[in-house]
Amino acid sequence: MKTVLFDLDGTLTDPGEGITKAVAYALASFGIDVPDRTTLFPFIGPPLIESFEQEYGFSREKAERATKEFRVYFQDRGIFENIPYPGVVDFLAALRKAGCRLIVATSKPEEFAERILERFGLRQYFADVVGSTLTEERTRKHEVIAHVLHKYPELTRENTVMVGDRRHDIEGAHKNGLRAVGILWGYGSRAELERAGADRLAASFQELETILLQEDRQMELQNEIAKDLLSIGAVFFRPDEPFTWASGIKSPVYCDNRLILTAPAVRTSVEQAIADTVRREYPGCEALMGTSTAGIAHAAIAGHLLGLPMGYVRSSAKDHGRQNQIEGRLQKGQKVVVVEDLISTGGSVIEVVDVLRAAGAEVLGIVSIFTYGMKKGLDRLAAADVKNVSLCNFDAVAAMAAEEGYIKKDDVRRLLAFRDNPSDESWIGGSK
Repeated sequence: MKTVLFDLDGTLTDPGEGITKAVAYALASFGIDVPDRTTLFPFIGPPLIESFEQEYGFSREKAERATKEFRVYFQDRGIFENIPYPGVVDFLAALRKAGCRLIVATSKPEEFAERILERFGLRQYFADVVGSTLTEERTRKHEVIAHVLHKYPELTRENTVMVGDRRHDIEGAHKNGLRAVGILWGYGSRAELERAGADRLAASFQELETILLQEDRQMELQNEIAKDLLSIGAVFFRPDEPFTWASGIKSPVYCDNRLILTAPAVRTSVEQAIADTVRREYPGCEALMGTSTAGIAHAAIAGHLLGLPMGYVRSSAKDHGRQNQIEGRLQKGQKVVVVEDLISTGGSVIEVVDVLRAAGAEVLGIVSIFTYGMKKGLDRLAAADVKNVSLCNFDAVAAMAAEEGYIKKDDVRRLLAFRDNPSDESWIGGSK
């Protein structure tokens, strides 16, 4: 059974009026006037004490006092200056009908969350409501999610996903080993959610429903591809004898997706998955562009399956003939999807995106076979305002490698430590 954890504020309901009025009330007790309450939107989502510290430079003691003042206004008035987002009832009912278990995971005190859900008729859809306490315990989202996992030990990365509108939701999920979907109708921006590493983004309840109900098959496919990449040696782990990258970084993994082309069954599965991803994520796509050289064959095969033109982008312009950098016909304004085999720090694929944009293409996004999920890569993609959808990722392959006996289960922690900070070599020798 799939379990979905939901943030409350900015995800299920819009608490903007009540929270900003309560913050303004608290600030007024310190002689601070707020003429424009929209400047207080950053308070929606994060823990209150943390927000008072960061937004107004309050000391911990002063932030705690401000939080108490906030609750003077909020607990009776601000709590219901709040409105459910249109469509939320039908959305929750559809998930329940599909057999999903729904749990609220909020930094808001449980007592307040329960009252809000009951007031708006939403409580009936949730198996549980987990939040912070009025004594400031579990105020950070990762602590709330950890408490949910403690209460429900059967929850895993494979059967559980977090949904929220701020980076704290995404980061909190990832810190607990869960996937996270960011929603775009709340108080966090697309850039904030992408920078936090959201696994998927949804712009409406309808899109979110599709993502959540299709995710089981996509997770199954991700695991199949992870198993395939390991079986043909396209991804090879050596945590005790690390490889050395050209940059000098020592890595416990070597990835060579070119081997996919030499394995017909795996190649068929991967290329069909690329084509299906383009159809699902980029329905307006008019052409595929491969990265040179690893993405060229994949773009060609997927383009054939889709009946779309394809081309590729060289790492630099030719020094002879027409001196092209883009090979193939590209029209200005054409909607293009870039096909890449692997993303680590994201530099090379973003160069391809930049070249295509400079030539007048509208780059809808990227489809990649594998991503490390490194922070530097996620930050670069967010800064370039380009979406990437990967068929498989480092976490999934590491978990599958342990499950299939390629590595020891204890090695997974070391591999993820490398992913989180490649320049820190403390993971080397961690199992000895």
